[in-house]
Amino acid sequence: MHCVSSLLRRARVHALRPSHRLTSSLVAFLLLMSQSAIASTALDQLERFVKDVETFQAGFEQTLYDADSQPLQITSGTIKLKRPGRFVWSYEGADAQEIVADGERIWLYDKSLDQVTVNAIDERIAGTPLVLLMRSAPLEESFDIVELGEAEGINWLELTPKSETSDFELVFLGLNEKGLAAMELRDNFGQATQIRFSDFEADVELDDSLFVFEVPDGVDVIGLDDN
Repeated sequence: MHCVSSLLRRARVHALRPSHRLTSSLVAFLLLMSQSAIASTALDQLERFVKDVETFQAGFEQTLYDADSQPLQITSGTIKLKRPGRFVWSYEGADAQEIVADGERIWLYDKSLDQVTVNAIDERIAGTPLVLLMRSAPLEESFDIVELGEAEGINWLELTPKSETSDFELVFLGLNEKGLAAMELRDNFGQATQIRFSDFEADVELDDSLFVFEVPDGVDVIGLDDN
């Protein structure tokens, strides 16, 4: 598994190796046409995902990279989402966590700490990829969007947050014919978090009760009175 920038760099190097002696202008023209076709496909896929997909579920593997693109931590879990404004993001393993959005609030349950933190949705999603997942506002309002091309069967787009207070410097979105394939978040400290989705299923039946968080007995709750 690699960061998006290294994948795209390899793809561009491969694309710059023509099999015949073409002039530089012809090579440039062919590359431009190829990249334009990929960009159109990526934007079409993004538009379909944002506008047409009402629910989805998937597994995921999340990798944290340092500033030199070396992996630091790998976690996995599942996500279930129902628009607008509801999802369950569950991490498995020893440091299990569950993040639940019920349409108004986001509940973060840290099982190892026996602690739940509650925030209003609007306070947590501004300038983050949750804007995409939750369909709370047009992406163009929160991000500048640039198409990057294709790598390993995934079409990538780069999103730069317009908000100066965003926790993220860049967001990369990867889409394929099934829908959302990957996300990569670059923070302001040079680290990257990449999420690869598997077994993606769109428009599945998800009961509303899945997105109602019930605080377990004996668990401390922070922020409930303020939200």
